[in-house]
Amino acid sequence: MKQLFSVVDIETTGGSSRGEKITEIAIYVTDGTKIIDSFCTLIHPEKRVSSFITGLTGITNEMLEDAPKFFEVAAKIVEITKDTVFVAHNVNFDYNFVKQEFAQLGYKYRQNTLCTLQLSRKMFPGLRSYSLGNLCKSLNVNLDNQHRAYADAFATTEIFNMIYQKDIKESNGININGFSLNGINPMLDIGKIKNLPEKCGVYYLYNAEKELIYIGKSKNIHSRVMSHLRNEKTGKALNMRSQIADVDYELTGSELIALLKESHEIKQNIPIFNKAQRRSINNWAIFTYEDSNGYICFYIDHVDKSEESCVAVYSSKAVAGETLTNYCIKYNLCQKLSGLYQSAGACFYYGLGECKGACVGAESSVSYNKRAKEFIAELNLNLTNVFIIPGDCDDEKQWVVAIKDSKYYGYGFVDEITDLRSEDMLDLITKYPENKDVRQIIRTYLKTKKNYRIVEF
Repeated sequence: MKQLFSVVDIETTGGSSRGEKITEIAIYVTDGTKIIDSFCTLIHPEKRVSSFITGLTGITNEMLEDAPKFFEVAAKIVEITKDTVFVAHNVNFDYNFVKQEFAQLGYKYRQNTLCTLQLSRKMFPGLRSYSLGNLCKSLNVNLDNQHRAYADAFATTEIFNMIYQKDIKESNGININGFSLNGINPMLDIGKIKNLPEKCGVYYLYNAEKELIYIGKSKNIHSRVMSHLRNEKTGKALNMRSQIADVDYELTGSELIALLKESHEIKQNIPIFNKAQRRSINNWAIFTYEDSNGYICFYIDHVDKSEESCVAVYSSKAVAGETLTNYCIKYNLCQKLSGLYQSAGACFYYGLGECKGACVGAESSVSYNKRAKEFIAELNLNLTNVFIIPGDCDDEKQWVVAIKDSKYYGYGFVDEITDLRSEDMLDLITKYPENKDVRQIIRTYLKTKKNYRIVEF
């Protein structure tokens, strides 16, 4: 589906959208080559028009007496501009006025915008003036009744169509679309891309066969997907770019939820470009097990060794070893039972009096395991039975992540946290698999972020 553009011009009672009102609006919908639809009307501003404005526009108070008020045409404006890019000459002026009128009705009007004033300077360099009247003269565009919305919008549409066709021919549409159309899958709906939300969530990219080829997360879905389409580097990124034929998304409100959802769904779907591109930087881990004598033991191995017994992951074997050594000293743990010292009998440190003798049964498993569990708890940020309540939610939902018995339980959303008992909140949590990746996501989030709450249950 080809992207459509709504070229808009308004007349107003004054220059500020905060205190002034629209008196006329004109909208021409174009595909860049021809006009598809239009809507033009005077609007009763519910205030007097000054003689200066009448002299400038020709719009009198008498002309506006029987004109509809903005709320009476608001639905039509939403309908005609839906899924289009809002275009105007000095677009901030027109767009801010329209947004303000909708805001006063309690409606959030949001469109992507393009400015023909800025585009003209880029596409037609060297002109003496880029005001609408002078630009029309330079480009031989007819403009009668200037400062009437219907006339200015029509002339701006002609100028925009000239810009559009020149941009497509010379730059593959990069100035209009924000990315080059060269190599873009012809099935991709550019309009859908333009209207992706600038919010946090998970997005899904599909090929022409409707196969899921990539899953990603972002705090700004629109910006991240656009970055994929702008990426014309050689290799896998370019290959993926050429295959993108459709996009979908799910808002998560919180970055933590987006990270957890992305991780789970990549494991579940294994999209081809996630498999090709994602390389774990945490390849080594500390694992735990209980030996035949009931002692909690530790060892270091590659992350693929096990999921259930993985305690924490690290970037290298050396870093994992250094961490385990430091914690053994801190909690007075046996280095033999921690896999750091090999011997048939007691460990070397038992002879020095630095080990309490768990390696030879001199210390009971109950006493030893208490310290080992404290070590495990610290690696897990001392979370036993808690709800993590992110404070970065950008929607009306309040997301909650549950940790139960020191393990990731899952996540869900609630309307009011303060009125819910812990057992009620657990009922609202969707359970997800616990693995080393989600543990690392939560651990990193809690270490690097501050805007969250921990509630014990």
